[in-house]
Amino acid sequence: MNIFLEADYKTYTAFCPVYSPGGLLTSVEMLTHFTHASINVAMPQDILTPLLNDRQRVLLLQEQINIVEKHYEFFNDNDLKVAINIDQPLAETILGSEFILKKMCQLDCLELEISESFPDLTLGKNNNFLQALSEKFNLSLNNYGAGKATSKAVFDDLFYRIKLDKAFIQHNIKRLSFHPFISAILDHIKPHCQEIVVQGVDDMPGLQVVRDYAFDGIQSALFPTVNEDALTHLTVPPYQLRERMLQ
Repeated sequence: MNIFLEADYKTYTAFCPVYSPGGLLTSVEMLTHFTHASINVAMPQDILTPLLNDRQRVLLLQEQINIVEKHYEFFNDNDLKVAINIDQPLAETILGSEFILKKMCQLDCLELEISESFPDLTLGKNNNFLQALSEKFNLSLNNYGAGKATSKAVFDDLFYRIKLDKAFIQHNIKRLSFHPFISAILDHIKPHCQEIVVQGVDDMPGLQVVRDYAFDGIQSALFPTVNEDALTHLTVPPYQLRERMLQ
């Protein structure tokens, strides 16, 4: 897709895997990046989408829907969820377009992911956008623990999946207080979602630490993203997790 703002941008898509501690691929996050047409610069979706107009947001969502539809058999056969990242303007576009909403609701593998910076997240189910989206889609909360919002939306049971904040994990994982702290977090939020994913564990020592906790998924730089042509490669358990499977 081409987007013209003050310059031409093209989009490209990659998929970031989430594995169970045992090495099973459980979901993927669709990452849409924008590349500058004349220079080698790429920007993530969350930077550029606030600058898009209504028509451009519809085009972006249509492109993402088309990619999910193209690989729907793969997602369905492997019982995978595929998350796309949305902000409030994209949420407004989804809820305001009957065509987009119908197309997305037909994809039972689709999951909508928001971050802690989503406006008025602290309102929980009293946030009309979140409540309306949660009635139609599985929602995922990214960067939980970043300190930008309270846990009300979590305790209102709005999210299927909760991903702990990378910086939060990296800041605390080597501390003696990590065990009681993480154990308490898991005890508090597990009753309010289906899955908890740990992020930011990007080396083997850290990976061994988090595998001793009741996390449902691990999203890590140890498990590289792939383009859509290599999606099937993600079903092979990463060697970092296979080692423990063989023990």
